[in-house]
Amino acid sequence: MNAFRVRHLENALLHFDKVRQHNTPVDMFLHRYFQAHRAINADDRAWISGHMYELFRWQGLIDHCTPKPVSTRGRLHTYLTSDRWRSNTQNRSLEPHIRTSMPKELFGRLADSLGTDKAVQVSSVLNERPVTFLRVNVNQSSRSDMAKFLLSKEIPVEKTATSPVGLVINDKKLLLDLPEYRSGAVEIQDESSQIMAQQVKADPGSVVLDYCAGSGGKSLVFGP
Repeated sequence: MNAFRVRHLENALLHFDKVRQHNTPVDMFLHRYFQAHRAINADDRAWISGHMYELFRWQGLIDHCTPKPVSTRGRLHTYLTSDRWRSNTQNRSLEPHIRTSMPKELFGRLADSLGTDKAVQVSSVLNERPVTFLRVNVNQSSRSDMAKFLLSKEIPVEKTATSPVGLVINDKKLLLDLPEYRSGAVEIQDESSQIMAQQVKADPGSVVLDYCAGSGGKSLVFGP
């Protein structure tokens, strides 16, 4: 295991403990952390980010498998060196909220609404590494042409099921360095946001209030 990566993962986790009370989003924290540690290259950043997110997704189960009292270092040691927590995802002798690493109250509400088996399925999906949705700027390229282009760059890609301008990739690392991404030919945007923006059907001169504008991705869909 790469000692440099592990050291920075541990350091990032310890620093995050100090700012957690301020409700700092993990992605914002990591952005600032990597800015402060320029020696961490792109591959190392991807490894550190991926493992930090996975540890947080599975923290409930990892804590269950970690010797008490649980500490950040102890939790990380269990996560990196023990297979016990991974095998316990299938351990039906554990309470469902523990093996799916969900807060007990939240799992209970899911189970009341969906039934226990369906709640386990939903919780398991929420713990998977999310895919990245893209919106193709059809003023610059068609969806089919962009999909072929990404495949030529060895980026596996699929078309979204509902949005007519969406694509799905599993790893955005290679995408971020492409000139086509930087020029706006393709943009990261959840499929749900794409669909919602298309449903607005804003006419020229319309006033649209977007109370969740973020970086303005939906506004770009309204514009054309």
